[in-house]
Formats: sequence, structure tokens, C-alpha cells
Amino acid sequence: MMKTAFITLGMMIMSWVTLLGQAKDQAPENYITFGAQYGYQVPLSDLAERFGPNFAGTFTLDYYNRKLNGMLGLEWQIQFGNNVKEDVLAPLRIDQGVLLGTDGGIGDIFLRRRGLYIGAYINKIILRSKSMHSSGLALGVGAGVWQHFVRIQNDSDNIGQLRGDYAKGYDRLARGPALRESLSYLHLNPSNSVKYSIALSFTQGFLNPVRGLNFDTQVAEQGRRLDLFISLDAKWYIPLAEGASRTKEEVFY
Repeated sequence: MMKTAFITLGMMIMSWVTLLGQAKDQAPENYITFGAQYGYQVPLSDLAERFGPNFAGTFTLDYYNRKLNGMLGLEWQIQFGNNVKEDVLAPLRIDQGVLLGTDGGIGDIFLRRRGLYIGAYINKIILRSKSMHSSGLALGVGAGVWQHFVRIQNDSDNIGQLRGDYAKGYDRLARGPALRESLSYLHLNPSNSVKYSIALSFTQGFLNPVRGLNFDTQVAEQGRRLDLFISLDAKWYIPLAEGASRTKEEVFY
């Protein structure tokens, strides 16, 4: 009886030590998230000659893979701002920069910066957080198609030269391929819904003018543009679907 009791007690102690020595990581192998991002962009190179700083809203679909320890994603970004440096309506203005309408009234016209970027990217964690496998400093690269133009907001609708398709002759539409690199902090906590990132990114666009003729200058833009901008972005991830969880056990006895 005593021998049996000691054996039973020994097995219980071993089981207890084993349980204490287990460290579990319940992060899923992979999952899909929807991302909502907001950012501030500072133009450089050719883009800075046409526009000032602007904001951007981005929606993404991301796939996190544990083995990669990073994310693959698709993004759709809208760029908007009020700082337009290039006055495409200069030839239409009279004294003090006023635009005179066909009805004799003053035109209520505003110039806005608009842009659209659609692309794909990969973010990989290169410096992992000690407390969470799926968080840390990440490097990202991406590529896509980018376009931007001057939006002519004709509130008074009394400027004949800017009605309908005529406005396209002044909008400076440019379109082409773009590359993007980023340095970000990814916080992808597997135990709750707090998943976010803060990123500093650099975008290079190799865009071509689309319009055959600019009405204000009566000439067409020539050559490829080099449009650059630096962006600071904050992003929130909303998980849509998760893969199977993985339990990792390490026994220290």
C-alpha cells in the first residue's frame, strides 16, 4: 500500500510540474482581416510642384500567416486635399483672380487634389516583440497603379468652359505604376480584437499625363513624371475569419 501511495504521489507531482512548465501560444496559424487606415501625406519631386500635403483613407484586405510572420494584403486608397499649387484656371481669371460667369456673376470655383491608388503588398515582422509572436517591427514592400488629378469644384455652375467634359481639359490627370516601401509597428494581439499598425511609408510613382491637351496652356504635357510622397499612417484591423489555433508547448523540467 505504501509503495502504491508513493508511486501515485510521484506521478501526481510529475504531472503538476509538467503542467506548470507548459507555455501556450494560442495564436491562430492564419487569419483574414479587414483594415481601415487614415494617413497624412507629404508630396515630393514633381508631385510637390502641383500639390501640397494631403490626407488619405485606405481600405485593405489582409491575410496573416504565422509561418511567414507577416501579412499579405490588397489595398484601395483615396487621396484628398485642398492644397493645389498649380493654378490650372489662371487664363480664365480676370482682375484679382476672379472668374466671371456667363450670367455676369462671379464663379464660385474651388480646386481640390484627388488621387486613387490600388495595389498589393507584403509586410514581414523582422524584429519580434518578446511578449507576442505576431507583433513587432515590420518591413513592407508593395506595388500598384496610381492616378491623381485636379478636381474642379464648380459650385456656381456658371462657368461655361468648366461644364461637363470641358473640365477634363484642365484637370491634369496622370496615371501609372507605383512602388511603395514601409517601416511599421504591427500589434496583432491574438487574444483580443486589439490589432493595429503605425507606419511610415515612401511611395514612388512613374506616371504619364493622360490628357492629350491642356486647355489652359494649349499644349500637352510631355514625358513621364516622378511623383513621390512620404506618408504617416495609422491602421485598425478587424478580423473576419480565423484558421485553426496552434498550441505550442515547452516543458522545462
